[in-house]
Amino acid sequence: MNKILILPNEKDCNIEGYLYIPSYDVFPFEKINNSWFVRSQRIYALYLALKNNLKATATLYSITRYVMPPDILKKHIFELKIGDKITSPEVLFSNLGYERVFNVTDGGQFSTRGDIIDFLGPNQIPTRIELFDNIIEDIRTFDIATQKSIKKLEYAIILPAKEYIEPVLHETILGEKYKGTFLDYNITFEVVNKEKVIEEYIKKEREIRELIIDPQLRKKYINFSGIDYNKILEVSKEKILENTKKRKEKASDEINSIPVISQEDFQIGDYVVHKEYGIAKFSGITKITQKNLEREFLILQFKDSKLFVPTDRLDLVQKYIGASETVKLDNLRKSNWIRKVNKAKKEIQNTVKELLRLNALRKMTKGLPLPGDPELEKEFANTFPHIETEDQLKAIEEVSEDLSADKNMDRLIAGDAGYGKTEVAMRAAFKTVVSGKQVALLVPTTVLARQHFENFQKRFKKFGIKVELYDNSLTPKQKENVKENVKKGITDIVIGTHGIIASMKFSDLGLLIIDEEQKFGVHQKESFKKIRVNINILSMSATPIPRTLHMALSGIKDMSILKTPPIGRKNIQVFVSKFDERIARQAILREVNRGGQVLYVHNRVNTIKDVADNLKKIVPEVKIEIAHGQMSKRKMEKIIKEFYDGNLDVLVSTSIIENGIDIPNANTLIVDDSHRYGLSQLYQLRGRVGRSEKRAFAYFFHPSKINKTAQERLKAIKEIMGPGSGLQIALKDMEIRGIGNILGLEQHGFINDIGLNYYLEILNEVLSNLEGKIEPKINTELIGMKGSIVIPENYVSDPVERLRLYRRISSLSTEKEVDEILNELEDRFGTPPESVINLLKYTKLRILSSKMGISKVIFNENSIILYSKNNLNLNIPHIYNEKEKAYVIFLSEEEFIEFLK
Repeated sequence: MNKILILPNEKDCNIEGYLYIPSYDVFPFEKINNSWFVRSQRIYALYLALKNNLKATATLYSITRYVMPPDILKKHIFELKIGDKITSPEVLFSNLGYERVFNVTDGGQFSTRGDIIDFLGPNQIPTRIELFDNIIEDIRTFDIATQKSIKKLEYAIILPAKEYIEPVLHETILGEKYKGTFLDYNITFEVVNKEKVIEEYIKKEREIRELIIDPQLRKKYINFSGIDYNKILEVSKEKILENTKKRKEKASDEINSIPVISQEDFQIGDYVVHKEYGIAKFSGITKITQKNLEREFLILQFKDSKLFVPTDRLDLVQKYIGASETVKLDNLRKSNWIRKVNKAKKEIQNTVKELLRLNALRKMTKGLPLPGDPELEKEFANTFPHIETEDQLKAIEEVSEDLSADKNMDRLIAGDAGYGKTEVAMRAAFKTVVSGKQVALLVPTTVLARQHFENFQKRFKKFGIKVELYDNSLTPKQKENVKENVKKGITDIVIGTHGIIASMKFSDLGLLIIDEEQKFGVHQKESFKKIRVNINILSMSATPIPRTLHMALSGIKDMSILKTPPIGRKNIQVFVSKFDERIARQAILREVNRGGQVLYVHNRVNTIKDVADNLKKIVPEVKIEIAHGQMSKRKMEKIIKEFYDGNLDVLVSTSIIENGIDIPNANTLIVDDSHRYGLSQLYQLRGRVGRSEKRAFAYFFHPSKINKTAQERLKAIKEIMGPGSGLQIALKDMEIRGIGNILGLEQHGFINDIGLNYYLEILNEVLSNLEGKIEPKINTELIGMKGSIVIPENYVSDPVERLRLYRRISSLSTEKEVDEILNELEDRFGTPPESVINLLKYTKLRILSSKMGISKVIFNENSIILYSKNNLNLNIPHIYNEKEKAYVIFLSEEEFIEFLK
């Protein structure tokens, strides 16, 4: 039986056991589409209603909108099984409103690659269909992060990706084409708090109509957007809601980290580093055919000439990350490059030795293992209101193991804003306290201190754990009380700004947690270093760490990386434009209408009141307050608490909210002086919204004229989106302003000389050598092999994806990896053509030759020449040229491969 529960507000609709049918998250005639969340939930609700299996919540506004009638929707639902026929998949999916892409990474997308069709529809199951001459041969799910298949399915359900099939004036005005309503779907309606439901509906309708200035468009909206709300209420029963629980997002909603374009991808015009020749500009890719054999080459423009690099040696070329504005191209004919690399190597060796010395000293200091209490810890973990991501669980386990060990912990938790670092810290704090020790949590701002204090108190109170706040908002007497409680051991956890380290004596401190360590000054960091050797330290940073840096430093610093967004985390819709009062009003009303709140950032204290007063004139319907660092601490905290509790609609503040304010209900950000901020600051601000399953909006306003650097920053904040974007922002920021200091490693310009990627590779090499882990490099050259070795465009059409595959293949180091990538290519793109098989055979030959110590292989008509400085001990007939260190053998290519195996 179908049932919809009608509630007053969108924020009331999140009830366990019910599907939420959201209202539109765009205004009528706005030039953006509804988010995928809104579209998919609404279509899936109608599909479930056709199956007589709908149990949902919605506002009155949401279900009075026109929808596709049941008979039309039925005609556009396809349930396909193995053996069924698909004639024109491109036409089918396009007609249903799907967007064609190369790799499916989000809902409402489809891709066709040869006989492979991928799509992700409103049922949220990434589905892969494999055809054989239009007949479905296999159906399986796939992982949108790795693009690899997971498990087989019995059938595929293809639902429309939009609420309309025929073109419409705007997707919020469906009534011109479709007069279907939720009443047509055999649904029972129950209304909770009828008076409030009507009041909220009328308020929303009035505000929307006010925003439509054009009388013709307003008339269209009134006639074609939805039905009279009384038609729904007439058939609704009144209901009193009791004991409802908030819906917890399902684990299957989790989306893994999908960088849209990784830090390794480069485009025409980008600076690149060739490891042997230096910095050049990437000019494109060209095909060269010799004796009917095809190969693809990268064209690199150096200062004096061009270099053609075969794509199978893409492992030698990396994107340059550094001070792009001052970078100089290297000369192919001069040897400056080798000198620069050797200088950087020497500097890295000195730095690493110092870091290793500090690390060894810490490891030699015997710590006190904290046993914890597994039962209580399990009970505490159950109070976490969300589902942990895999990264979080791994980090929690690593921290727990550190605390249980007999050496002191010094671990860094790094991850994008809002990716769950605080929960890792809470679990560590709990384990420490139940082991009989105290915890100090150090933060850079009083706002963040207050928020952590409230969150910790909420979670720890029921376990009888005393949490106290120590910051400048306290009176001198209150400060003394806290210090006395900490000294006597009455306080278990103390949270505050850096003053707590300088001014407190602890009864038995077991763990120091440092949040946003990169925000503290040099003097404060020195005081951390003094206590680092003999205490457990957990540092947290929202400055993302490149994967290669993580690998490089894993030998000298314990690190946990949180790279998976929390469940339900959505991409943010970013707007960059000159300030416009109408846009600001529209943005605020949209958010408030859907039950949310707005953060408005203006970073000038002397004019912030004028800005807030003007805003009150623009949007008189909403409740607005101001918060900034120069007002009294008590007043500021009171206002922020009001906002946190949902009693304010708009908080106008300075960039104090850049760190720490975590309000999932605030999903619109407006920054009215965005040209004044650095890129990482803009990123931190952007990270304040988008912490729930609702689509978030970020508006970055600027004056008419801004300088080139500000333009670049705003372009980057708009373009770089999605999971892992923090890493890309960090790298982009490094490109814009050059690179300073990575985790205490002073570089003195060496990174800018050779680029971040190559710097990290050398760092990795130096560390491996010092630890005695010498990894063999695959650096064998093959010349004259028969057959084309390319990935043709008709097999992988996307140029970025082809380059990625070339890079991955050129970086393989074992035969097993070659076999795995062959399986992946078959899974994702279908049967590989001969030239791709040749490329993989060529790669295997390089790996096997390298393992034997062969540096170069030349294939001739009747012989093969092997160059090696080693004694190869060949047990087959051969001729040895001692001067050239070359062996001539008389085998075919196939015989040579078997010989190497």
